[in-house]
Amino acid sequence: AADLMAADYPVTIDPEVGSNDFRISDMGVDGNASLDAREPSVAYNTTDNEYLVVWSGDDDTGSLADQEFEIYGQLIDGATGAEIGSDIRISDMGGDGNAALDAYRPAVAYNATNNLYLVVWHGADDTAPLVEEEWEIFGQLLTAAGAETGINDFRISDMGPDGDTTYEAFDPDVAWNATDNEFLVVWEGDDDTGSLANGEYEIFAQLIDGATGAEIGPDERISDMGTDGDSALAAFQAAAAWNSTDNEFLVVWKGDEDVAPLVNNETEIFGQRLDGAAVPIKVSGYLVD
Repeated sequence: AADLMAADYPVTIDPEVGSNDFRISDMGVDGNASLDAREPSVAYNTTDNEYLVVWSGDDDTGSLADQEFEIYGQLIDGATGAEIGSDIRISDMGGDGNAALDAYRPAVAYNATNNLYLVVWHGADDTAPLVEEEWEIFGQLLTAAGAETGINDFRISDMGPDGDTTYEAFDPDVAWNATDNEFLVVWEGDDDTGSLANGEYEIFAQLIDGATGAEIGPDERISDMGTDGDSALAAFQAAAAWNSTDNEFLVVWKGDEDVAPLVNNETEIFGQRLDGAAVPIKVSGYLVD
């Protein structure tokens, strides 16, 4: 039976190209298990045929402390997979040496108009008016060569009053709109706008100018999981993509909704279409089959 199956359904396995499982990050001295790299993301540069790989890493360079996670990047040759230069540190959450101020879950998108990358992450910074353990979304523009440009570690999200650590933003994603040369950054956030309750996570979005990194308008709420004020119904793990044909975005997330026939704790995937200006095309989230 096994021979018959193999004859009827031949399987062709393409050979791997280049080095097998090539290493990209270099966190600390090899052999030290306390220095790690995690949560990678990657974008492709169509102009230079290169990739930018980004991750959250615990390194011991300079005056960094163990368990002080920051965002790093590495340029990769698109044709060969070879590293271009060395690891690049991208984020600067608080003063070096404070392991309570960290950066995690980076995402990256490439802007072909200006040959730039935007890297975003959730971080805890204590630069006034923020305080320690107040998690928000941050971003950094990079040139094609991996050099920081524009404002250093600019803040993107505004969850709740500054200085209040009970309102947070996590897990960003980013997509680039080539028609309008703008980025859309999305995240899960705990905010106090309207009748939202503390701990009631919804999906939020912010448009970012593709050339300068400046915010375009305020944070916009995207999802509506259940009735406002019920923290048991929430939205998490947002992702975004841009549609070049219709100049619109699709934002998707994992959500807990109780609108019939769904019940509380029945997690499904939801989505929201946004036009190029990040205005919802359909007011409420819809279930993605």
